[in-house]
Amino acid sequence: MAVGSRHPAWSKEMDNGIDRLEIQQFMRQFAGDYESREMLRLLGRHPFTRFNRLALADSLHMRLGDVDRAIDQLKEKGLLVTIENQPTALYALTGTAPWHDIVRKTAALDYRQFLAETKATY
Repeated sequence: MAVGSRHPAWSKEMDNGIDRLEIQQFMRQFAGDYESREMLRLLGRHPFTRFNRLALADSLHMRLGDVDRAIDQLKEKGLLVTIENQPTALYALTGTAPWHDIVRKTAALDYRQFLAETKATY
């Protein structure tokens, strides 16, 4: 990293095959708050895992109210699905392409890279 720069120089397409502008646009549109961004990162790192709301709150170190708000926002945007044939509702990343793929690729970014992209977005 060059002295004084905030993050490594970016190529048009990053190592994981996702375009920088694509991430910025996605974050602006779908993850407008901290809770939603962090939930998407968790779901992207565990794309086939089903979480109940208590597990999400514990994993993300968030209050249930914040988790519920993020769940509602992400469900409304089609990024989160509810599995209801259980005693307790479970939540998982959507299997719908391209959303599933872009969330997984975004989650694969180094956390500093991810923060730099989200800061550039707002």
